[in-house]
Amino acid sequence: MSLSRLNAGFLTVWVLLLMLCSFNSYDDPSSIFYDKERGYQLRFSRERATEADVFLRNIPPKLPPDEKQFLCVGVPSINRTTQSFLSHTIATLTDNLTPQERASIHLVVLLADRPSDRHSAYGQQWLESLADEVLLYGKPPTSGNSSIYRTVPFDLVPDRTRGDGRVENMRLDHSLLVETCRDHDADYFVLVEDDIIASRDWFARLKRGLAYVEAKTVKTKQEWIYLRLFYSELLMGWNSEEWLTYAVHVFLTYAVALIVFLVARKRFRLGAAGSSKYVQRCRYVTALAFGFWLPALIALYFLAGRVAVSRINPLAWNSHGVREMPNYGCCAQGLVFPRRQLDGVFQLMRFPPYDFPGDMILEGYAGDRGLKKWALDPSVFQHVGFTESSEGPRRAEVWNFSFERIRPGSSWIWG
Repeated sequence: MSLSRLNAGFLTVWVLLLMLCSFNSYDDPSSIFYDKERGYQLRFSRERATEADVFLRNIPPKLPPDEKQFLCVGVPSINRTTQSFLSHTIATLTDNLTPQERASIHLVVLLADRPSDRHSAYGQQWLESLADEVLLYGKPPTSGNSSIYRTVPFDLVPDRTRGDGRVENMRLDHSLLVETCRDHDADYFVLVEDDIIASRDWFARLKRGLAYVEAKTVKTKQEWIYLRLFYSELLMGWNSEEWLTYAVHVFLTYAVALIVFLVARKRFRLGAAGSSKYVQRCRYVTALAFGFWLPALIALYFLAGRVAVSRINPLAWNSHGVREMPNYGCCAQGLVFPRRQLDGVFQLMRFPPYDFPGDMILEGYAGDRGLKKWALDPSVFQHVGFTESSEGPRRAEVWNFSFERIRPGSSWIWG
């Protein structure tokens, strides 16, 4: 084959790969093909919201709870000015559970508004049918299934009046749920924000992931602090502080290619004998491979985007669906804690200073104690509260693009 045809063949393959990346990387902010409008389209989460509405119209009865429950799920909620996501959150957490699975979960909802009837879910039949316990900073309803309601003091720290700061109140609300679930004695505590949509298989994947994490803990003797059910892919791009890691990977790529070339040359005696024209041809191909083809492929890898290439990387696939996430894990939409960590988490959340949100101080807490941080990959939750925040409408700052690719019977989808 002539050199021109060889080069043309490589360019053809490279262009085809470029086109493939353009189709696959539209929802990766670290890619040059990123399309914000397409990336933020509600596909799977809208489908799940529709399923939630159907489920809420015909809620099945619950079995009596297990004597020893597997999960205690705590959901803090405050009323929003224009839209409430709590019903979809609770519905998508429960609609695909079997009766036995539902019996293994204690579901606690904190309606954190004062007075409680300011919250749109207060006294609603769907909440009374789905939740096992509802905490209120005020009087329980006088009608309905009031047995699931429990009042708690607003000032949770002894000899200290609770302030009105957002961070302080979030921390104290979370600490109340940690305390409630710790006292309930379930194996694991799951903190879930009230503005998520859950995948159909979140519970099965959580059980499988926890089994892997616990087995890994026994093997390595290194404890863990939490398992993420959600992470924001906006933070998973080509972060500049990791440039040395990227440089090492590029160097290793060249090193492997060079070793393969040297072995091939020795094995097939390429360029070792023959005419000067043949030797010159071998040198030219070598120069093309290391000076053009390999750099072009490496460039394409970075242009495609970090999230996109990880989706198609066979080395990243695993049966347990868990990976370590020591850095860039965000945010608190879904965190699973083993019961043995709840005393420390409770102390961290409950008491001042309240300078930072709970998910931020957890990072320092884990780092100081050498605790591992894990995540289900891909995410089983989506943050749908981006259409509104306490400051009003905004574009999503917390989003998992891959979640919108989920389809029935699969946790992953190409394109």
